[in-house]
Amino acid sequence: MSGRYPVRLGLNHAVIAGAQNYGLPLDEVTLADKLQAAGYNTIGVGKWHLGMYNTASTPTRRGFNHYFGYFNGAEDYYTHEVNGYLDLHDDDDIPRTYNGTYGMSIFADHASLRIEQHATSEGKDTPLFMYLPFQNVHAPLEAEASDMSAEPCASIADANRKTFCGMARAADRAIGQIQSKLNSLFPNDDIVTVISGDNGGMPGAAGNNCPEYGKGGLCLRGHKGGLYEGGVRNNALLCSKTLVPDAMKGKSYTKGLVHVSDWHATLRDLGGASDGASKAVDGKNVFNAITQNTESPRTEFLLNIDPCSGHGACAGKESAYRFTGCVGKDCGDWKYFDVAASTGWTAAVDQYSCGRAGCAAPSSFSGSGTPAAYQASSADTGGQLYDLSSDPNEENNIASKFPDVVADLKSRIAAIESGDDFLAPCNVPGGSCSSTDSNAAAVFAAHGNAWFPWVADIAVEVV
Repeated sequence: MSGRYPVRLGLNHAVIAGAQNYGLPLDEVTLADKLQAAGYNTIGVGKWHLGMYNTASTPTRRGFNHYFGYFNGAEDYYTHEVNGYLDLHDDDDIPRTYNGTYGMSIFADHASLRIEQHATSEGKDTPLFMYLPFQNVHAPLEAEASDMSAEPCASIADANRKTFCGMARAADRAIGQIQSKLNSLFPNDDIVTVISGDNGGMPGAAGNNCPEYGKGGLCLRGHKGGLYEGGVRNNALLCSKTLVPDAMKGKSYTKGLVHVSDWHATLRDLGGASDGASKAVDGKNVFNAITQNTESPRTEFLLNIDPCSGHGACAGKESAYRFTGCVGKDCGDWKYFDVAASTGWTAAVDQYSCGRAGCAAPSSFSGSGTPAAYQASSADTGGQLYDLSSDPNEENNIASKFPDVVADLKSRIAAIESGDDFLAPCNVPGGSCSSTDSNAAAVFAAHGNAWFPWVADIAVEVV
Protein backbone atom coordinates (compact mmCIF):
# COMPACT_ATOMS: atom_id res chain seq x y z
CA MET A 1 0.00 0.00 0.00
CA SER A 2 2.82 2.44 0.73
CA GLY A 3 5.42 1.32 -1.80
CA ARG A 4 7.97 1.84 0.97
CA TYR A 5 10.16 -0.55 2.94
CA PRO A 6 8.65 -1.64 6.27
CA VAL A 7 11.70 -0.12 8.05
CA ARG A 8 10.38 3.29 7.02
CA LEU A 9 6.99 2.53 8.55
CA GLY A 10 7.89 0.98 11.90
CA LEU A 11 6.36 -2.26 10.60
CA ASN A 12 9.57 -4.27 10.29
CA HIS A 13 9.02 -6.50 13.31
CA ALA A 14 6.33 -9.20 13.46
CA VAL A 15 2.73 -8.13 12.77
CA ILE A 16 0.00 -6.07 14.40
CA ALA A 17 -1.42 -8.42 17.00
CA GLY A 18 -4.55 -7.96 19.07
CA ALA A 19 -5.53 -4.56 20.40
CA GLN A 20 -2.23 -2.80 19.85
CA ASN A 21 -2.22 0.97 19.38
CA TYR A 22 -0.37 1.33 16.09
CA GLY A 23 -0.58 0.72 12.36
CA LEU A 24 0.55 2.12 9.04
CA PRO A 25 1.62 5.67 10.02
CA LEU A 26 -1.11 8.18 9.29
CA ASP A 27 1.23 10.51 7.41
CA GLU A 28 1.83 7.84 4.74
CA VAL A 29 -0.01 8.12 1.42
CA THR A 30 -1.38 4.81 0.13
CA LEU A 31 -1.70 3.55 -3.42
CA ALA A 32 -5.47 3.85 -2.99
CA ASP A 33 -5.05 7.52 -1.98
CA LYS A 34 -3.06 8.23 -5.12
CA LEU A 35 -5.39 6.42 -7.51
CA GLN A 36 -8.44 7.97 -5.85
CA ALA A 37 -6.90 11.40 -6.44
CA ALA A 38 -6.36 10.40 -10.09
CA GLY A 39 -10.10 9.75 -10.51
CA TYR A 40 -10.34 6.04 -9.74
CA ASN A 41 -13.18 4.34 -7.95
CA THR A 42 -11.21 2.51 -5.25
CA ILE A 43 -12.62 -0.71 -3.79
CA GLY A 44 -11.04 -3.05 -1.25
CA VAL A 45 -12.22 -6.54 -0.28
CA GLY A 46 -10.51 -8.90 2.15
CA LYS A 47 -7.78 -8.58 4.78
CA TRP A 48 -6.56 -5.15 5.93
CA HIS A 49 -4.12 -5.75 8.83
CA LEU A 50 -2.59 -2.26 8.60
CA GLY A 51 -4.05 -0.95 11.84
CA MET A 52 -7.54 -0.20 13.16
CA TYR A 53 -6.89 1.21 16.61
CA ASN A 54 -8.45 4.50 15.53
CA THR A 55 -10.92 5.37 12.79
CA ALA A 56 -8.26 7.22 10.80
CA SER A 57 -6.38 3.93 10.30
CA THR A 58 -9.29 2.08 8.69
CA PRO A 59 -9.43 1.51 4.92
CA THR A 60 -12.12 4.05 4.03
CA ARG A 61 -9.89 6.72 5.58
CA ARG A 62 -6.83 5.46 3.71
CA GLY A 63 -8.05 6.02 0.15
CA PHE A 64 -10.81 3.45 -0.39
CA ASN A 65 -14.30 4.52 -1.39
CA HIS A 66 -15.58 1.19 -0.08
CA TYR A 67 -14.03 -1.67 1.87
CA PHE A 68 -15.53 -5.00 2.89
CA GLY A 69 -13.46 -7.37 4.96
CA TYR A 70 -11.63 -7.87 8.21
CA PHE A 71 -9.12 -5.64 9.96
CA ASN A 72 -6.85 -8.18 11.72
CA GLY A 73 -5.04 -11.33 10.62
CA ALA A 74 -5.74 -15.08 10.96
CA GLU A 75 -9.53 -14.73 11.00
CA ASP A 76 -11.70 -17.84 11.30
CA TYR A 77 -13.10 -18.67 7.87
CA TYR A 78 -16.59 -19.52 9.16
CA THR A 79 -17.25 -17.51 12.34
CA HIS A 80 -15.24 -14.51 11.05
CA GLU A 81 -13.91 -13.97 14.54
CA VAL A 82 -10.44 -13.00 15.74
CA ASN A 83 -9.65 -13.61 19.41
CA GLY A 84 -13.32 -14.21 20.14
CA TYR A 85 -14.64 -11.00 18.56
CA LEU A 86 -16.41 -10.63 15.22
CA ASP A 87 -14.12 -8.96 12.70
CA LEU A 88 -16.13 -8.15 9.58
CA HIS A 89 -16.74 -4.65 8.24
CA ASP A 90 -18.75 -3.18 5.39
CA ASP A 91 -17.45 0.39 5.31
CA ASP A 92 -18.49 1.58 8.80
CA ASP A 93 -21.08 -1.14 9.38
CA ILE A 94 -20.57 -4.51 11.08
CA PRO A 95 -22.46 -7.21 9.12
CA ARG A 96 -23.65 -10.08 11.32
CA THR A 97 -25.39 -12.43 8.91
CA TYR A 98 -22.42 -14.39 7.58
CA ASN A 99 -21.73 -16.81 10.44
CA GLY A 100 -21.22 -20.27 8.93
CA THR A 101 -20.51 -19.02 5.39
CA TYR A 102 -17.00 -19.64 4.07
CA GLY A 103 -15.00 -16.41 3.89
CA MET A 104 -13.72 -16.76 0.33
CA SER A 105 -17.27 -17.15 -0.99
CA ILE A 106 -18.32 -13.98 0.82
CA PHE A 107 -15.38 -11.98 -0.50
CA ALA A 108 -15.74 -13.21 -4.09
CA ASP A 109 -19.45 -12.38 -4.12
CA HIS A 110 -18.90 -8.95 -2.60
CA ALA A 111 -16.14 -8.10 -5.08
CA SER A 112 -18.45 -9.17 -7.92
CA LEU A 113 -21.24 -7.00 -6.47
CA ARG A 114 -18.99 -3.95 -6.35
CA ILE A 115 -17.95 -4.53 -9.98
CA GLU A 116 -21.63 -4.70 -10.98
CA GLN A 117 -22.38 -1.52 -9.06
CA HIS A 118 -19.50 0.24 -10.77
CA ALA A 119 -20.71 -0.90 -14.19
CA THR A 120 -24.23 0.47 -13.61
CA SER A 121 -23.31 3.69 -11.80
CA GLU A 122 -23.10 7.19 -13.20
CA GLY A 123 -19.34 6.88 -12.83
CA LYS A 124 -19.07 3.69 -14.91
CA ASP A 125 -16.74 5.45 -17.34
CA THR A 126 -14.27 6.23 -14.57
CA PRO A 127 -11.49 3.69 -13.99
CA LEU A 128 -11.71 1.06 -11.25
CA PHE A 129 -9.01 -0.05 -8.81
CA MET A 130 -9.70 -3.16 -6.76
CA TYR A 131 -7.45 -4.36 -3.94
CA LEU A 132 -8.27 -7.97 -3.04
CA PRO A 133 -6.01 -9.26 -0.23
CA PHE A 134 -7.66 -12.66 0.03
CA GLN A 135 -7.81 -14.66 3.24
CA ASN A 136 -6.83 -17.92 1.53
CA VAL A 137 -4.40 -19.63 2.07
CA HIS A 138 -3.56 -18.13 5.46
CA ALA A 139 -3.95 -19.99 8.76
CA PRO A 140 -6.18 -21.24 10.29
CA LEU A 141 -6.37 -24.24 7.97
CA GLU A 142 -10.04 -24.39 6.97
CA ALA A 143 -11.53 -25.47 3.66
CA GLU A 144 -14.91 -26.51 2.36
CA ALA A 145 -15.52 -30.25 2.13
CA SER A 146 -16.49 -29.96 -1.55
CA ASP A 147 -13.05 -28.55 -2.41
CA MET A 148 -11.15 -31.15 -0.41
CA SER A 149 -13.08 -34.00 -2.02
CA ALA A 150 -12.40 -32.74 -5.55
CA GLU A 151 -9.21 -33.34 -7.49
CA PRO A 152 -6.38 -32.63 -7.18
CA CYS A 153 -7.07 -32.32 -3.44
CA ALA A 154 -8.81 -35.65 -2.99
CA SER A 155 -5.65 -37.61 -3.85
CA ILE A 156 -3.48 -35.88 -1.24
CA ALA A 157 -2.82 -38.12 1.77
CA ASP A 158 -1.57 -35.59 4.30
CA ALA A 159 -4.58 -34.01 6.03
CA ASN A 160 -3.10 -30.53 6.33
CA ARG A 161 -1.93 -30.47 2.72
CA LYS A 162 -5.36 -31.67 1.61
CA THR A 163 -6.97 -28.77 3.48
CA PHE A 164 -4.40 -26.36 2.08
CA CYS A 165 -5.21 -27.61 -1.42
CA GLY A 166 -8.91 -26.99 -0.81
CA MET A 167 -8.15 -23.45 0.31
CA ALA A 168 -6.09 -22.81 -2.81
CA ARG A 169 -8.84 -24.28 -4.97
CA ALA A 170 -11.35 -21.84 -3.43
CA ALA A 171 -9.02 -18.91 -4.10
CA ASP A 172 -8.57 -20.02 -7.70
CA ARG A 173 -12.33 -20.21 -8.16
CA ALA A 174 -12.80 -16.72 -6.67
CA ILE A 175 -10.18 -15.22 -8.96
CA GLY A 176 -11.94 -16.79 -11.95
CA GLN A 177 -15.32 -15.46 -10.81
CA ILE A 178 -14.01 -11.91 -10.42
CA GLN A 179 -12.06 -11.97 -13.66
CA SER A 180 -15.09 -13.25 -15.57
CA LYS A 181 -17.23 -10.48 -14.09
CA LEU A 182 -14.75 -7.82 -15.18
CA ASN A 183 -14.42 -9.28 -18.68
CA SER A 184 -18.18 -9.56 -19.19
CA LEU A 185 -19.05 -6.05 -17.96
CA PHE A 186 -16.02 -4.24 -19.41
CA PRO A 187 -15.21 -6.26 -22.57
CA ASN A 188 -13.43 -3.41 -24.36
CA ASP A 189 -11.43 -2.03 -21.46
CA ASP A 190 -7.79 -2.50 -20.61
CA ILE A 191 -7.77 -4.71 -17.51
CA VAL A 192 -4.53 -5.45 -15.66
CA THR A 193 -4.52 -8.12 -12.95
CA VAL A 194 -1.66 -8.77 -10.54
CA ILE A 195 -1.77 -11.91 -8.38
CA SER A 196 1.05 -11.84 -5.88
CA GLY A 197 1.99 -13.67 -2.69
CA ASP A 198 3.40 -11.83 0.31
CA ASN A 199 5.76 -14.32 1.96
CA GLY A 200 7.19 -17.81 1.78
CA GLY A 201 5.48 -20.94 2.99
CA MET A 202 5.03 -22.05 6.59
CA PRO A 203 5.54 -25.83 6.69
CA GLY A 204 4.05 -26.01 10.17
CA ALA A 205 0.81 -24.79 8.60
CA ALA A 206 0.99 -27.00 5.48
CA GLY A 207 3.31 -24.78 3.45
CA ASN A 208 6.08 -26.27 1.31
CA ASN A 209 9.26 -24.47 0.28
CA CYS A 210 11.11 -27.65 -0.72
CA PRO A 211 9.25 -29.45 -3.50
CA GLU A 212 12.50 -30.99 -4.74
CA TYR A 213 14.24 -31.82 -1.45
CA GLY A 214 16.66 -34.68 -1.97
CA LYS A 215 16.25 -34.55 -5.75
CA GLY A 216 19.00 -32.06 -6.49
CA GLY A 217 16.53 -29.28 -7.23
CA LEU A 218 15.04 -26.23 -5.59
CA CYS A 219 14.65 -26.40 -1.81
CA LEU A 220 14.45 -22.95 -0.27
CA ARG A 221 15.85 -22.64 3.22
CA GLY A 222 13.74 -21.38 6.09
CA HIS A 223 10.09 -20.36 6.30
CA LYS A 224 7.65 -17.50 6.70
CA GLY A 225 8.83 -14.97 9.26
CA GLY A 226 12.53 -15.43 8.44
CA LEU A 227 14.88 -13.85 5.91
CA TYR A 228 16.19 -16.97 4.20
CA GLU A 229 14.73 -17.46 0.72
CA GLY A 230 12.04 -19.81 2.04
CA GLY A 231 10.63 -16.87 3.97
CA VAL A 232 10.82 -14.16 1.32
CA ARG A 233 10.82 -15.59 -2.20
CA ASN A 234 7.47 -15.79 -3.89
CA ASN A 235 5.58 -16.08 -7.16
CA ALA A 236 3.46 -13.55 -9.00
CA LEU A 237 1.35 -13.35 -12.14
CA LEU A 238 0.76 -10.27 -14.27
CA CYS A 239 -2.16 -10.64 -16.67
CA SER A 240 -3.77 -8.46 -19.34
CA LYS A 241 -5.40 -9.41 -22.62
CA THR A 242 -4.56 -6.05 -24.17
CA LEU A 243 -1.43 -4.72 -22.45
CA VAL A 244 0.72 -7.88 -22.27
CA PRO A 245 2.20 -8.73 -25.69
CA ASP A 246 1.18 -12.11 -27.09
CA ALA A 247 4.83 -13.16 -27.17
CA MET A 248 5.01 -12.88 -23.36
CA LYS A 249 1.67 -14.47 -22.45
CA GLY A 250 2.27 -17.65 -20.50
CA LYS A 251 5.99 -16.90 -20.20
CA SER A 252 8.16 -16.26 -17.16
CA TYR A 253 10.02 -13.03 -16.58
CA THR A 254 13.74 -13.81 -16.46
CA LYS A 255 15.62 -10.52 -16.63
CA GLY A 256 16.04 -9.41 -13.05
CA LEU A 257 14.59 -8.65 -9.66
CA VAL A 258 11.07 -7.60 -8.72
CA HIS A 259 10.23 -6.50 -5.18
CA VAL A 260 6.71 -6.40 -3.75
CA SER A 261 6.95 -2.59 -3.37
CA ASP A 262 7.33 -2.38 -7.16
CA TRP A 263 3.63 -3.12 -7.63
CA HIS A 264 2.85 0.21 -5.97
CA ALA A 265 4.99 2.19 -8.40
CA THR A 266 3.88 0.10 -11.38
CA LEU A 267 0.14 0.49 -10.73
CA ARG A 268 0.57 4.15 -9.80
CA ASP A 269 2.12 4.86 -13.19
CA LEU A 270 -0.32 2.68 -15.14
CA GLY A 271 -3.17 4.57 -13.47
CA GLY A 272 -1.77 7.99 -14.30
CA ALA A 273 -1.36 8.86 -10.63
CA SER A 274 1.60 10.52 -8.94
CA ASP A 275 3.35 10.66 -5.60
CA GLY A 276 2.77 14.40 -5.42
CA ALA A 277 4.40 15.84 -2.34
CA SER A 278 4.28 12.52 -0.47
CA LYS A 279 7.34 10.62 0.66
CA ALA A 280 9.52 8.93 -1.94
CA VAL A 281 8.62 5.30 -2.58
CA ASP A 282 11.12 2.46 -2.73
CA GLY A 283 9.19 0.69 -5.49
CA LYS A 284 10.07 0.92 -9.17
CA ASN A 285 7.84 0.69 -12.24
CA VAL A 286 8.59 -2.76 -13.66
CA PHE A 287 5.70 -3.04 -16.13
CA ASN A 288 7.68 -2.52 -19.33
CA ALA A 289 10.50 -4.75 -18.13
CA ILE A 290 8.14 -7.62 -17.32
CA THR A 291 5.95 -7.34 -20.40
CA GLN A 292 8.93 -7.04 -22.76
CA ASN A 293 11.28 -9.32 -20.79
CA THR A 294 13.98 -6.65 -20.66
CA GLU A 295 16.40 -5.81 -17.87
CA SER A 296 14.70 -4.88 -14.62
CA PRO A 297 15.19 -1.34 -13.35
CA ARG A 298 15.81 -2.95 -9.96
CA THR A 299 19.19 -4.41 -9.07
CA GLU A 300 18.92 -4.41 -5.28
CA PHE A 301 16.60 -4.23 -2.31
CA LEU A 302 16.59 -4.37 1.46
CA LEU A 303 14.96 -7.50 2.83
CA ASN A 304 14.64 -6.18 6.37
CA ILE A 305 16.26 -4.79 9.48
CA ASP A 306 14.58 -6.30 12.53
CA PRO A 307 15.97 -5.32 15.95
CA CYS A 308 14.24 -8.30 17.56
CA SER A 309 13.88 -11.15 15.09
CA GLY A 310 11.82 -14.25 15.62
CA HIS A 311 8.15 -14.94 16.35
CA GLY A 312 7.70 -14.74 20.11
CA ALA A 313 11.17 -14.92 21.64
CA CYS A 314 13.58 -12.17 20.63
CA ALA A 315 16.56 -13.94 19.07
CA GLY A 316 18.44 -10.71 18.35
CA LYS A 317 18.93 -8.23 15.55
CA GLU A 318 18.80 -9.47 11.95
CA SER A 319 19.21 -7.75 8.61
CA ALA A 320 19.52 -8.84 5.01
CA TYR A 321 20.19 -7.24 1.62
CA ARG A 322 20.03 -8.43 -1.99
CA PHE A 323 22.20 -7.03 -4.79
CA THR A 324 22.67 -8.27 -8.33
CA GLY A 325 25.83 -6.89 -9.92
CA CYS A 326 29.50 -6.32 -9.27
CA VAL A 327 31.45 -5.07 -6.30
CA GLY A 328 34.81 -4.37 -7.88
CA LYS A 329 35.58 -7.50 -9.86
CA ASP A 330 33.28 -9.71 -7.78
CA CYS A 331 30.04 -10.22 -9.69
CA GLY A 332 27.04 -12.28 -8.66
CA ASP A 333 23.48 -12.37 -7.43
CA TRP A 334 24.48 -11.52 -3.89
CA LYS A 335 22.54 -11.89 -0.69
CA TYR A 336 24.02 -10.79 2.63
CA PHE A 337 22.27 -12.01 5.76
CA ASP A 338 23.30 -11.12 9.32
CA VAL A 339 21.68 -14.08 11.07
CA ALA A 340 20.53 -14.07 14.71
CA ALA A 341 18.78 -17.44 14.75
CA SER A 342 19.63 -19.84 11.97
CA THR A 343 17.33 -22.53 10.66
CA GLY A 344 17.53 -25.48 8.34
CA TRP A 345 15.62 -26.58 5.28
CA THR A 346 11.95 -27.08 6.08
CA ALA A 347 11.16 -29.91 3.70
CA ALA A 348 7.72 -30.93 2.50
CA VAL A 349 5.52 -31.79 5.48
CA ASP A 350 3.85 -34.69 3.69
CA GLN A 351 7.19 -36.39 2.97
CA TYR A 352 9.68 -35.62 5.72
CA SER A 353 9.44 -34.56 9.33
CA CYS A 354 12.72 -33.25 10.70
CA GLY A 355 11.43 -31.28 13.68
CA ARG A 356 10.96 -27.57 14.26
CA ALA A 357 14.51 -26.72 13.15
CA GLY A 358 13.95 -28.36 9.77
CA CYS A 359 16.01 -30.84 7.79
CA ALA A 360 19.71 -30.94 7.04
CA ALA A 361 21.06 -29.45 3.82
CA PRO A 362 19.45 -30.98 0.70
CA SER A 363 22.82 -31.95 -0.73
CA SER A 364 23.47 -34.20 2.29
CA PHE A 365 20.40 -36.34 1.68
CA SER A 366 20.69 -39.49 -0.42
CA GLY A 367 17.02 -39.45 -1.39
CA SER A 368 16.04 -42.56 0.55
CA GLY A 369 15.07 -43.13 4.15
CA THR A 370 14.62 -40.25 6.58
CA PRO A 371 16.82 -37.14 6.29
CA ALA A 372 18.80 -35.97 9.27
CA ALA A 373 17.54 -33.08 11.33
CA TYR A 374 19.28 -29.76 10.95
CA GLN A 375 22.05 -29.23 13.52
CA ALA A 376 22.85 -25.59 14.16
CA SER A 377 26.37 -24.45 14.99
CA SER A 378 28.12 -21.17 15.71
CA ALA A 379 28.91 -20.93 11.99
CA ASP A 380 25.20 -20.60 11.23
CA THR A 381 24.82 -17.20 12.89
CA GLY A 382 26.43 -13.88 12.15
CA GLY A 383 27.33 -12.59 8.72
CA GLN A 384 26.50 -14.88 5.80
CA LEU A 385 26.89 -14.31 2.07
CA TYR A 386 25.33 -16.35 -0.72
CA ASP A 387 25.45 -16.15 -4.50
CA LEU A 388 21.86 -17.05 -5.36
CA SER A 389 22.65 -17.49 -9.05
CA SER A 390 24.48 -20.72 -8.21
CA ASP A 391 23.19 -21.43 -4.71
CA PRO A 392 19.47 -20.58 -4.44
CA ASN A 393 19.15 -23.07 -1.57
CA GLU A 394 21.61 -21.03 0.53
CA GLU A 395 23.85 -23.95 1.45
CA ASN A 396 27.27 -22.39 0.96
CA ASN A 397 28.21 -19.38 3.06
CA ILE A 398 30.97 -17.65 1.07
CA ALA A 399 31.36 -14.55 3.25
CA SER A 400 35.02 -15.31 3.99
CA LYS A 401 35.82 -15.52 0.27
CA PHE A 402 34.30 -12.16 -0.64
CA PRO A 403 34.99 -9.68 2.20
CA ASP A 404 34.60 -6.67 -0.11
CA VAL A 405 31.08 -7.77 -1.09
CA VAL A 406 30.17 -8.28 2.56
CA ALA A 407 31.49 -4.85 3.49
CA ASP A 408 29.64 -3.19 0.62
CA LEU A 409 26.26 -4.76 1.41
CA LYS A 410 26.65 -4.09 5.13
CA SER A 411 27.28 -0.44 4.31
CA ARG A 412 24.06 -0.29 2.27
CA ILE A 413 22.11 -1.66 5.22
CA ALA A 414 23.79 0.82 7.58
CA ALA A 415 22.96 3.74 5.30
CA ILE A 416 19.25 2.87 5.41
CA GLU A 417 19.26 2.33 9.17
CA SER A 418 20.94 5.68 9.80
CA GLY A 419 18.68 7.55 7.36
CA ASP A 420 16.19 10.19 8.43
CA ASP A 421 13.21 8.07 7.39
CA PHE A 422 14.13 4.93 9.33
CA LEU A 423 11.39 4.28 11.90
CA ALA A 424 12.11 1.82 14.69
CA PRO A 425 9.22 -0.53 15.49
CA CYS A 426 7.25 0.15 18.67
CA ASN A 427 5.93 -3.42 19.04
CA VAL A 428 9.17 -5.06 20.18
CA PRO A 429 9.13 -6.44 23.74
CA GLY A 430 8.87 -3.48 26.09
CA GLY A 431 8.03 -1.12 23.23
CA SER A 432 5.42 1.63 23.48
CA CYS A 433 2.82 -0.36 21.52
CA SER A 434 3.79 -3.91 22.44
CA SER A 435 1.03 -4.42 24.99
CA THR A 436 -2.68 -4.89 24.43
CA ASP A 437 -4.67 -1.75 25.23
CA SER A 438 -6.95 -2.60 28.16
CA ASN A 439 -9.50 -0.04 26.96
CA ALA A 440 -10.23 -1.96 23.77
CA ALA A 441 -12.37 -4.75 25.24
CA ALA A 442 -15.02 -2.36 26.55
CA VAL A 443 -15.35 -0.76 23.11
CA PHE A 444 -15.66 -4.18 21.47
CA ALA A 445 -18.37 -5.17 23.95
CA ALA A 446 -20.25 -1.94 23.29
CA HIS A 447 -20.34 -2.86 19.61
CA GLY A 448 -21.80 -6.31 20.14
CA ASN A 449 -18.49 -8.12 20.77
CA ALA A 450 -17.03 -6.94 17.49
CA TRP A 451 -13.74 -5.30 16.58
CA PHE A 452 -14.07 -1.52 16.43
CA PRO A 453 -11.60 1.40 16.72
CA TRP A 454 -11.02 2.17 20.40
CA VAL A 455 -8.66 5.18 20.34
CA ALA A 456 -9.76 8.73 19.53
CA ASP A 457 -8.40 10.24 16.32
CA ILE A 458 -5.88 13.06 16.38
CA ALA A 459 -5.02 15.51 13.62
CA VAL A 460 -2.10 14.37 11.47
CA GLU A 461 -0.44 16.39 8.71
CA VAL A 462 0.24 14.33 5.58
CA VAL A 463 3.50 15.38 3.96
